Amino acid sequence: LHHVIEIINGADLPQAVKEGAIGTFRRVAEAEAAVHGTTIEKVHFHEVGAIDSIVDIVGAHWALDALGVDRVEASPLPLGSGTIKCAHGVIPVLAPATALLVRGVPTYGGDIEGEVLTPTGAALITHMAQAFGPVPAMTVEAIGLGSGTRDVADRANVLRVFLGEVSDAAAPIETVCVIETNVDDMSGELLPPLLQDLLQAGARDAFLTPIVGKKGRPGTMIT
Repeated sequence: LHHVIEIINGADLPQAVKEGAIGTFRRVAEAEAAVHGTTIEKVHFHEVGAIDSIVDIVGAHWALDALGVDRVEASPLPLGSGTIKCAHGVIPVLAPATALLVRGVPTYGGDIEGEVLTPTGAALITHMAQAFGPVPAMTVEAIGLGSGTRDVADRANVLRVFLGEVSDAAAPIETVCVIETNVDDMSGELLPPLLQDLLQAGARDAFLTPIVGKKGRPGTMIT
């Protein structure tokens, strides 16, 4: 890990890009360390430590910084099936470190034979994304497509990214606590002053609803 950090810190990159890339590699190191029962300082990255993976991870964080992206959301992650060959031989999909990286993230198996989600991809998307699910409500401004080299028989081997502005419909929903109680033994003259007291105490709104309670007793619901 310290060799990778030295390479990244020695590059002419914005500080946010360096921090994001180092944070992503640290995620991989923690997963690999857990798999091998060692510390992150002693982990050998194998495929993930190759130069192309450093370029992938640094490049992805540089793109987010250059585009001014404030938030990343992703679809549930496909996992693939079958086995793959790696530095340790033939192992089942997912690779052990990849499996640890997607803990707590929505995933699905799918029907594609082979590795669909790589350790690099898993580390990047789980580090960057704040949420996983359907495409959020937004105004799309640009679309990016990345094509893989492996040919899949019945579908395009591409990653698609939408860049856009969040629409008003996607604004955070404010949560309001509603308190209600039914009263049937209170003088009606006291109800209007009670509303004033509730509003002065900080209620967003307060109102009265006539109701009929048990045994036909008239009452008031205070909201």
